[in-house]
Amino acid sequence: MRGVTATSQSLVDSLKEYVIKSYTMKPNRVVIEVEASKVREVFVKLAEVLGKESFYLSTIEGTDFPEKKLIRIDYFINLFKLDTNLVLRAYLPRENPIIPSVIDLVPGALAGELETHDLLGIIFEGNTYLRRSFFVPEDISSKGIYPLRKDSGV
Repeated sequence: MRGVTATSQSLVDSLKEYVIKSYTMKPNRVVIEVEASKVREVFVKLAEVLGKESFYLSTIEGTDFPEKKLIRIDYFINLFKLDTNLVLRAYLPRENPIIPSVIDLVPGALAGELETHDLLGIIFEGNTYLRRSFFVPEDISSKGIYPLRKDSGV
């Protein structure tokens, strides 16, 4: 693994059963790619290893890759005890982008899940608050348009 610090390596080691690929993006920022179905398990493992109060989910970001027929989802997590940031990354099929919700584990994920759903169409399974027009105007959402999809025409 290129450019991995000792801190990052200990994090990767604690999550090794989930890691598909990992690398250091820049100092104190490690990217760990996992299967979408395992995202919840990684959050549970982080709470187990670091403690529930030792990390903070700052952002959920989705990126559309129509040429690959995929949507990438990144969870940006501040890890206080390790003085580093984790980007937990997963890829979803563009035609059926479903991933388990983490709002019961990390309540602060609610706005990020709602925003990513409204803008890209990702379905966070188990999130009973999902709805359209959270960020997107009604005239756009009523047409089934997801503005951050590169072929949306918006």
